[in-house]
Amino acid sequence: MKERFFWIALGLIAASWAFNSLYAQSKQLTEPIFLDHYIEMTMGDYNYLTLYYLTNKNDRSRISHVRLGGLDGYPQNDFIYNDNSIYNIDTYRHHVLRSVSVRLQNFESDSMTDFHLNDMVVYFSNGRHGTFSIGEVIIHPEGYFTQVEMKLEQPSGGSSNDGSSWYSFQATEPLKIEKISFPFNEPIEEQFNITISGSQKDKSLESIELPIHLEKDKHLPLRTNLKTKSFVNPFAFPIRISGTTDQGEPFTSYAHYHMYPYLTQEDVNRVIDKKSRRDSVE
Repeated sequence: MKERFFWIALGLIAASWAFNSLYAQSKQLTEPIFLDHYIEMTMGDYNYLTLYYLTNKNDRSRISHVRLGGLDGYPQNDFIYNDNSIYNIDTYRHHVLRSVSVRLQNFESDSMTDFHLNDMVVYFSNGRHGTFSIGEVIIHPEGYFTQVEMKLEQPSGGSSNDGSSWYSFQATEPLKIEKISFPFNEPIEEQFNITISGSQKDKSLESIELPIHLEKDKHLPLRTNLKTKSFVNPFAFPIRISGTTDQGEPFTSYAHYHMYPYLTQEDVNRVIDKKSRRDSVE
């Protein structure tokens, strides 16, 4: 009798192991999944494009090269890494979150134009390559945001890991602010609330009352915060604040917003479900 119970228990253990193995295998990604990024940046020796992606825990490959339109990108300091030094930002049940920072180069033309990209080709160290959606990435020539004379200066600003940023602007001459805008085609501004001048609090961008008149040396406080505490999307872009001086001269100033991704297991499930179009509920 005891021998019979032993074999039954052994069979149950084997069946459980087989089930768990099949379940884990069913959760494996056939290819990495990149998050939806919203990035606007310029080319330059010190500007790197950082991209985040989900992949399987046992994936030992690294990104060796990316191609975005006519631009090529190579990982920063990749020559010092090997397969044993792969770094995971976060680890989940079956997957990990990783990032790669690439320096972009333009080999196709001596002249640089704006690039507005939604996907890129990625080459991996194990020989794989494929085209992946990455959200919206806008890349300008070096010096795009440089202004000779600022009409609306930003003496201070900061951010928090709760998704909020604050800025203090100062008018160098009498002016009026006529427009506040985000740079992307996708309406990500719907994810944010804005507080401006201390009186218009937690409003959607379309609800902000404009124009706002400022005399010389007057300050304009501006704060942005995420409506929901979801940190799935990597953000790195300038919010445009534009208008006209009393002398009729147009101007644009920038409030730079940054947010790094922090994903829960539920976020990972949703991203995989959305991007791979398969059931990923765990």
